[in-house]
Amino acid sequence: MAQPSLLIAGCGDIGSGVARDRLGKGWQVVGLRRNPAKLPEGVEGRAVDFADPQSIAKLGELSADYLLLTLTPAAYKREGYNAIFDEGLLALLARFKRPPKLTLFVSSTGVYDQADHQWVDETSETAPSRFSGQALLTAEQHIAATGWPHSIVRFSGIYGPGRNQMINKVRQGECTPATPLHYSNRIHRDDCVGFLLHLLDRAEAGEEVGQCYLGSDSAPTPIQDVQAWLAAELGVPYRQEGQPVARTGSKRCDNRRLRESGYTLRYPDFKQGFSAILPSLEAD
Repeated sequence: MAQPSLLIAGCGDIGSGVARDRLGKGWQVVGLRRNPAKLPEGVEGRAVDFADPQSIAKLGELSADYLLLTLTPAAYKREGYNAIFDEGLLALLARFKRPPKLTLFVSSTGVYDQADHQWVDETSETAPSRFSGQALLTAEQHIAATGWPHSIVRFSGIYGPGRNQMINKVRQGECTPATPLHYSNRIHRDDCVGFLLHLLDRAEAGEEVGQCYLGSDSAPTPIQDVQAWLAAELGVPYRQEGQPVARTGSKRCDNRRLRESGYTLRYPDFKQGFSAILPSLEAD
């Protein structure tokens, strides 16, 4: 019996984590990215620039049992986001002559614009004011418009090994000022990979997969509290000499649907997640 096939478009860190697991289970995995040399061993790689429809057209006809879209623009610029999540995504979807059993699209909580500490979930209004959120919401709509079986996963701030921006800011004394209070939401990189694998497993077992999930841990926390805790753990002074958070609004993400799907978070709060990272930093 043929093993399931998985095509990962934009196979970076998260996609590579998914790929390694599926390869270990005997799946056939194809990875599309700008530089296929960076793909994990065992992944069939193909070079493509998702901002260039002609590059996508050169792929020819595509097919896979499962499609995972983890697209990432090269830079935080409006043109790049629009090129990938609008024209580029449509060109890629057009390469499929038959729908996959499940299409997973990695989106972001940036599609929300709430800023008054309120709770948001999968049913909350999506009216992003930033170009990045607008582009992602457009991509979500393109996925839904296919009519294919799909699931959109809106991850909050991803942290984990190699993603040390906040730790570096704390070390440098560039913590967020005490006011305004700003709730932050995050999810460990390993839980991003784990939850995507969980959805693939459910689909392969013939179990229901929801069309949208909010991927975040169980403890939305003011960023000021997170940074104060990190400073104490790192043994450095807690200096709030940074800038207020500007890119995202202050909201609290409700992950109830994720938990009710049967997935158990490996790192349900920031203390557990960062505690798994800090020892390796000290070893360096």
